[in-house]
Parts: sequence; structure tokens; C-alpha cells
Amino acid sequence: MTKKLYYENSYLTNFEAEVISCEPYKEGFTVVLNETAFYPEGGGQPADEGFINEAKVSHVFIKDEVIYHVVDQALEVGSKVEGKINFERRFDFMQQHSGEHIVSGIINAKYGYNNVGFHLSSDYMTADVDGELSEAQIKEVIQIANEAVFKNVPVKATVFENDKVKDKTYRSKIELAGKVRLVEIGDYDTCACCGTHVKNAGEIGVIECINWERHRGGMRLTLLCGKRALEDYDQRLMITREIGNTLSTKTEKILEAFMKQQEELNNLKQKVASVTNDLLIFRAQDYIAKGETCIMQEGLSGDELRKLCVLMAELGNKVYLVLTQQDGSIKYALGSSKEDVRPISKALNTVFNGRGGGKPELCQGSLVGEISAIKEFMKIY
Repeated sequence: MTKKLYYENSYLTNFEAEVISCEPYKEGFTVVLNETAFYPEGGGQPADEGFINEAKVSHVFIKDEVIYHVVDQALEVGSKVEGKINFERRFDFMQQHSGEHIVSGIINAKYGYNNVGFHLSSDYMTADVDGELSEAQIKEVIQIANEAVFKNVPVKATVFENDKVKDKTYRSKIELAGKVRLVEIGDYDTCACCGTHVKNAGEIGVIECINWERHRGGMRLTLLCGKRALEDYDQRLMITREIGNTLSTKTEKILEAFMKQQEELNNLKQKVASVTNDLLIFRAQDYIAKGETCIMQEGLSGDELRKLCVLMAELGNKVYLVLTQQDGSIKYALGSSKEDVRPISKALNTVFNGRGGGKPELCQGSLVGEISAIKEFMKIY
């Protein structure tokens, strides 16, 4: 059994220990110490990183109460070594983890929903609850969570024997036996947890919920605390300023200016759509007047390709094939108001290694080949 110094002092950054074993492991080694301040991965919290002497610690895991440090070079068994934790990383995880406890505790107290999933990484943190919350409810929860931070309530971790924890009310995803470690954060939360936490809620900094979505019958909340929340705020502020500069408006007027621009854009889109439709009608009439049935028209979108073919089929009395080039391939629309075009589409696909199909009056797809060969093929129809 490895002595867990991180439970005695989660702020411990340097420590001395003895090497108990060192064994080859994948592309490095696993080192066991008689005691360690390195937190092993568990409970949704990633492992600590750092150094043992000059050996880089890239991962830490626990098995049968023995903590294994994955390092990039061997250490002499029986030697005294110095461990050094990457405390910036550790403290970030402490902020996130403690903040998540407060949020989950408030949700449980106010709405009776349980935390059924927790994921913490270097980039983001999510908490899953087994019930749905409205946007207004989530905002209220986050406001109360930040009140706990402002009050700087104490965060206390205590290990209880199983017979002494029975009378305590606490959150836990599973039924626990033996000793139970409870993390209490003022009156906001009491939860069974094996992770590391701050001493006082004020150290968490601001708590934000930047995204929420329905997930497996409940909700998944994406949370940011402390430095992560500050960096997110700075990024959003920079984006807001850039948008304001682009729209030539003050920050507080950005939404109003954006909505006005959206209205103008929608009006412009409608005008463009009307002009495009008139142009397609003109082209259809012109092609039919010239007696053309196989047309290559550059620059058509998928919707415009279909519309031009449908117009020609409605105005003419033949089978019409409209082609355009998109992303290095030839797209086609085949239509007729007099004849089932599906057999012709199948023949085109067979001869020109194509894909596609559709209804009797309209088929769409893509072909591979020369435009001249496709036009020559269509002469039999």
C-alpha cells in the first residue's frame, strides 16, 4: 500500500520518498514509491504529471492500493528520490472538481436530480444529471454556485468508518462499503469523492456553464471554473469587440445591429432567389427554343440544377439532361413530364460509372466521364 500524501495535503508540490520497485512498462517504466503526492487517475479526475528526480511522470494509476507512476527512465530500487508535482495542472483540476461538486449539489438539493456522470480533462469538464433543467433553472443554479464562491465557504474532506457514515446524508453514484471519504462544501454539498479539492470555495474562482444539452433522458452541462472561466470570458470579450468593430457599433448595441443586418441579408437573399428563378426560367425557355435536350451549365448549385431540369421538363415534351461540374465531378438532373426517366438514369450510371436515382419524373446523381461522350450517349433518347 502506497501512502497517499495528496490526501494529507492537496497543495503539496515537492516530497521525498523511497523507490520500492521499478519495472518495464510499455515504452517506459512503472515506479512504486513508499509514499506519493501524485494523484492517480480515478473518480473522473485525470492523474497528476511532473517529475521524480529527472524522470518525467506522464501518468499515474492505482491498482490494489498500490500507486504506479509511469516514467520515461528507470529509477534505482531502494534509492531516495524527490517528487515534484505540476501544481498548475493539479490546482486547475482542484478548481474544476470542487466547482462541479457545488453545482451538482445545488441541482440535487433544489430539483432532486442525481449526478450520473462526470468527466474532467485538460480542455473541458462535463457533469451529467438524470433530469432536465430549463435555461432559467441552470442560470439560477450557477448564480447560487457563485454565491458559495463569494462566501468562501470551507471545503473539508473527512474519512468515515462505514458504521459512522450511515447517519450522514451525502451524494454517491454507488453503494459504498468500508471507509467512506466525504467532501463537504459548506451547506452546499456533501459527496463521497476520492479526488483532490481546494480548501475554500473562494479559490475556485468564477463558475460558468457554457453549454447544456439533453443527454440520455437528462442533461449534460459543460462547466468552466477559475482560470478556465477567465480565459473563456477574455476570448468571448475579444470576439464581441471584433464583431462590434466590424459592425461599427458599440458593444451594448451589437445584438441590435446584428439583427438589423440579418434582416437586410434575408431581404437580399429573397431578391437574389427571385432573380435566380427568373434567370432559370429564361434559360429553360431558351434551351427549349433551340431544341437542346442535353445541357452543360457551369456554376449551378444542386438546387439550381434540379430547378432548371424541372422547368425544362414542364415547358418541353422531351427527356432533358442538365449537367454541371461540382467538386471535380459531374452532377446531373434528368427529367421529363412525358416519360419515366429511371431506366435512362440507370443506363447513364452504368455507362459512366455514376450514382443516383429518383422518381419517374426526376432523377439526380453524379457521373464520371467526358461531357461530349455523355451528350453523344443521350442522342439515342
